[in-house]
Amino acid sequence: MPSQRLNKQKAIELILVELEKGSTYSACLGVIGRKWTLSESSFKRYWKEANSTYSERQELIQKELESKRLEAETERLKKAILTKDERLEIASNIALGKARKIGEQILIPSDGDRLRALDYLAKVNGDFAPKKEEITIKTEQPLFGDD
Repeated sequence: MPSQRLNKQKAIELILVELEKGSTYSACLGVIGRKWTLSESSFKRYWKEANSTYSERQELIQKELESKRLEAETERLKKAILTKDERLEIASNIALGKARKIGEQILIPSDGDRLRALDYLAKVNGDFAPKKEEITIKTEQPLFGDD
């Protein structure tokens, strides 16, 4: 038999604890009803308020997790993306035929690799970009009259 009355704040805190455990309405009512004197109508009001508080907490937690996840993803992407200077340096090393070590292997660029690196460098630097020329058209009198 329940021994004492439960004040509103304490009841809401107990319901929140049960909600965090994943308890349902009836299971929570059973747990609290065994220990405390609390009418079902009071429990229902407290349940609604506790659910509202629980939902707000969960939303805050989800927003915080999402911001942390986005932050971590942004950092991961920043580390994975080579800057223009880094790409140019790698292409230059390949074009020069410099060997590089990957794991236990030493890789030396082939002639094809070197040509592709040179093409890439030329394209990035704009060596083959069309030159802009100003074209002017002069109109003159026709040779034959409009007679």
